[in-house]
Amino acid sequence: MRIAMIGWEYPPFKAGGLATHCYGLTRSLSDKNVNIDFYMPKTKRAANSDKPNLKIIEVGETEVFPYDRPDSKEIGGNFFEAVYYYNSLVVSKVEENIKANGKYNAIHCHDWLTIKAGISLKEKWGIPLILTVHSTEYDRSGWLYPNQWFIDIEREGMQKADRIIAVSHFTKRVCVEKYGINPNKITVVHNAVYPIDEGHKKEIILFLGRLTIQKGAEFFLKAARKVKDFEPDIKFVVAGTGDMLPKLISQALDLKISDSVIFTGRLTDDEVKHIYGISSVYVMPSVSEPFGITALEAISAGTPTITSKTTGFSEAFSNCLRVDFWDTDEMANKIISLLRYDSLHRTLATEGKREINLFTWDQVADKTIDVYIGVI
Repeated sequence: MRIAMIGWEYPPFKAGGLATHCYGLTRSLSDKNVNIDFYMPKTKRAANSDKPNLKIIEVGETEVFPYDRPDSKEIGGNFFEAVYYYNSLVVSKVEENIKANGKYNAIHCHDWLTIKAGISLKEKWGIPLILTVHSTEYDRSGWLYPNQWFIDIEREGMQKADRIIAVSHFTKRVCVEKYGINPNKITVVHNAVYPIDEGHKKEIILFLGRLTIQKGAEFFLKAARKVKDFEPDIKFVVAGTGDMLPKLISQALDLKISDSVIFTGRLTDDEVKHIYGISSVYVMPSVSEPFGITALEAISAGTPTITSKTTGFSEAFSNCLRVDFWDTDEMANKIISLLRYDSLHRTLATEGKREINLFTWDQVADKTIDVYIGVI
């Protein structure tokens, strides 16, 4: 089986869960003798493969794709042009490969960023198209003023794909209810994780993610204010970058908790693993989260996790605590409970690490292969 997979990010460039998913999926598919050509934009740090059946094919030039500096203002002016240009270059590169080596069995795209290329290749070459939906414009906007331009592209991709993979039933419902997609066309495949080593736990409550309206960091800070009244020595770490960073710093000052909140900025992979390992509690207060791989990563490092109810992760995982993202009183109560009740902390940590074993990239690959077989 030979698959052309079209992505937007792949380690070492990693802006979020999309890169983590593509990395885990492609490597496991390769181990199962699926030949994967993974197309992605060229970045400053080349992506490489040590797998015999996995080939990373970079397209374009770094200057054309300012996305690998996601906090730079340059992304604003040229972003949409870069996306369209990247899609056109991918079409050309895939066609070169087809002419040299024969047609692929399927085209597999990830999110709206790559779907234009997938549609073009499907229509010209008659190759089945699979689309994995990792998030929608409704999620990214926090359901506040979603951009119709993105919605139209996403709807076109979902309509023209032969099969859709959604990362959760939560996301499948959005595809059906907001985009009008036939539910029988959608297969749910939950995400997975490469386990992270547990470290020596410290009095740290962790938030890790992009600092955008979708991720709910402002609710984390409101809960932190309440926790601090009962646990004055606890530190709260906000790890990540994004357009809400200045607002969140101001919020911490207004709440008079700036002495207890650490804003780390962007972390390296090793730093991310370290902070997961030493944190006592992880909080994922997302307003709308299709899945939430970060929760799996935290739990794999032995860190009990509190998640909002509006996440795909919360439907898939048992050994965690759930809260409405807006209910910062209950969020604070659950944080305090995990800090004060050793038996609760120990049970969630132990049982969570046991349950993590069910979330492997091999299982994701098996389910993805089933989708491939269904369209070939």
